[in-house]
Amino acid sequence: MELNGVPLHPLVVHAAVVFVPLAALGALVLALVPRWRWAVRTPTLVLAVVAALSAQLAAFSGEDFMHRLSAHTELVDTHQMWGDRLVIAMWVLAALTAAGWWLLPFTSPLPGRPERASRVPVLVLPMVLGLPVVAIAVLGLVVLTGDAGARSAWGGQ
Repeated sequence: MELNGVPLHPLVVHAAVVFVPLAALGALVLALVPRWRWAVRTPTLVLAVVAALSAQLAAFSGEDFMHRLSAHTELVDTHQMWGDRLVIAMWVLAALTAAGWWLLPFTSPLPGRPERASRVPVLVLPMVLGLPVVAIAVLGLVVLTGDAGARSAWGGQ
């Protein structure tokens, strides 16, 4: 896959490098800062979906890039392994963010906007505990994937 003769993978990776950490940080705020939940819930959901799509596109374009260059080395394999794990974790984060958008209670400071209680109160605590765990895992995976990618591109130097 190319865009004007430039391999798509190095271009798409930059989207994932920006959107994945932003989505993870947004998910942390959504879960852990109830005061801001009303303001961050929709932007975080949009970011999570865009981040998952950009990570998926980076994985697809990376596979194509690897085959075109015949660059099947241990460093590339490590990068691909972490990237595959990141894609899965990012889709899990997107799904949990969607569930949190629908499930978590919030209070809007805007006049005339009432408080919204949780739709399933028994799931609030698991969501508030689980969403940060997945978000932190995603942050770790994006670092590991990026580090392995940089090492494969620059020869470990």
